[in-house]
Amino acid sequence: MKRQAPPQLWINKGATVTNEGRDYVILSLADINLVLARDTESGERVLLKIGDIGPPRVIGESEPAPRTESELLDVPDDLWEIAKTRRQWIDPLLGSHYRHAQALADQIAVKAGVSRATVYRWVAAFRQTGLLSSLLPNTRQRGGKAGSRISPEVEALIQDALENFHDTQQKQSLTETVTEIRRRCSNAGLPLPAVNTIRARLDRTDGRERTHRREGAAVAHDRHDPIKGVIPDADWPLSIVQIDHTLLPVIIVDDVHRKSINRAWVTLAIDVNSRVCLGMFLTLEAPSAMSAGMCIAHSILPKEAWIRRHDLANVEWPFWGVMGALHMDNAREFRGDMLKAACNEYDIDIHLRPVKTPRYGAHIERLMGTVTQGLKTVKGATFSGPDEKGQYDAEGNACMTFSEIEKWLILFFARYHISKHDGIGTSPLKKWREGLLGTKSKPGRGLPARRLDEEVLRINFTPYIERTIQAYGVVIDDVHYYHDVLRPWINAPHPEFPKHKRKFRFHRDPRDISQLYFFDELSRRYVHIPYRDTSLPPVSIWELREAHRRGAERGIPPENEKAIFAIINEQRAIEADAAAKTKTARREQQRRTEHDKQRGDKMKTMPTVSRAPGPGTPPPAVRGYDPDIVQPLDDE
Repeated sequence: MKRQAPPQLWINKGATVTNEGRDYVILSLADINLVLARDTESGERVLLKIGDIGPPRVIGESEPAPRTESELLDVPDDLWEIAKTRRQWIDPLLGSHYRHAQALADQIAVKAGVSRATVYRWVAAFRQTGLLSSLLPNTRQRGGKAGSRISPEVEALIQDALENFHDTQQKQSLTETVTEIRRRCSNAGLPLPAVNTIRARLDRTDGRERTHRREGAAVAHDRHDPIKGVIPDADWPLSIVQIDHTLLPVIIVDDVHRKSINRAWVTLAIDVNSRVCLGMFLTLEAPSAMSAGMCIAHSILPKEAWIRRHDLANVEWPFWGVMGALHMDNAREFRGDMLKAACNEYDIDIHLRPVKTPRYGAHIERLMGTVTQGLKTVKGATFSGPDEKGQYDAEGNACMTFSEIEKWLILFFARYHISKHDGIGTSPLKKWREGLLGTKSKPGRGLPARRLDEEVLRINFTPYIERTIQAYGVVIDDVHYYHDVLRPWINAPHPEFPKHKRKFRFHRDPRDISQLYFFDELSRRYVHIPYRDTSLPPVSIWELREAHRRGAERGIPPENEKAIFAIINEQRAIEADAAAKTKTARREQQRRTEHDKQRGDKMKTMPTVSRAPGPGTPPPAVRGYDPDIVQPLDDE
């Protein structure tokens, strides 16, 4: 059995890569988008575009099965803290080759109380996946230091005592806490845990939250928050990225009638160090967890295929990589637990902007202001108010479609990246290049890894819904879904509560609810679950909700799928007839058009279900499989 291809590719000197079926060894980084490489067969030295190279071909035995999605969800916080600590220890050994790696590894080994070989295994595991879960203790093994030898009941008592007895403003000492835990265990007839066991639980979870509970918010801030006042510039590209939404100040038109349909929203991400626009997401929907997640995914992923889909062959956007920290405001879509879990898995720290402190988001605010100022030259601009607008007829002058305004933004940022930025005294592109490749006086951080698991990454940042699996499949919003891959999980009992049925997670793109993404633990990969009735048309969640509302007015129950989808078709016909007359109808029709385009793009990169599945039909799976899955954003 062949080894799974790694989910990310490091572009470093000495790395083996492929290009058009041939193997190369990277000799040096010629630029942020070029490498000098040697053909392993002919010895010829060539320049290769980074966007054209792929991971080395992999052979050999399969590796131990990684954790499944459900296993990750059950990982306690103290084990995540261990993984974070290991990540901090090995940080100097990651990225570019370190000249004194062996000596540094020995220092880390002494600090961690492990062997040098273990440190190297941690480095190899994290470099291969880029996921924090790769550094979790192997609790699946029986016994040993990593596995817990005490019963779940004792663990629960320890955890409760730490939270409600030790972590209080009474500031109980370790001795008092140990006495209280052992007293509770004795009363419950449970084995008494050793002092070292309790001390280990405290050491694993010691941090900001404990200080906050015991000594208050002010002490926690002073002790654990090194950033005071305004947020300083990051020292390296991808250290800090800020993200926010804005309503574009320009009226756009539909594709068919070229008449106004109001404005579009854009979500932007800026790298604080270099000021490059790391990612963007344009939509006709109001800001949501979906738009935030898609912008984050776009920021992390390479942009070559996206640029090609817009027929802009001469434009380059050579910015990608997992950021160290995300700075966002306190909007609802940024505060969900799902976003926290997703960023935790990809080793991204989240910092929410304090309320009424705009200085914390100055960089992204300025970028959005720059975009707004640039759009004032576009026909259909709405300007900043009546005084600036004057007698200008924005709707009458509107001429750009959704896709055209997206292409305009790409070209705008292509100019922006090569223009001098007053805040850094040079162009964002040059600043990014210097930060990665270095200068005569300062070494660079090296090129970030290129994630190869695009499909899985995008799924991770889409909403999910939990449902039990019945004999007829699964029902979400009164729509039935089914595929044979669900059969083994029909009426599956909860692993801890046998009297209850187990709920599974189904990821769903709200712009196209015709299929779900389900992580099948047997094949250990995501599969696509289509409508049970595959004759139903693809629709968005907004169309379905409107159809349910109209159906209720007519006395049609929401579970009547055929009637509800007939209403959707009726709505579409009415919108088509009214599109030439009303802005609302044109906007709805254009919104559906953009969803269709998105569906077409997805079919090019992600396999989809195109026919009704029958017995024995292999599950349609997502390429670039990465089993270390996180919970993505909620969109409610």
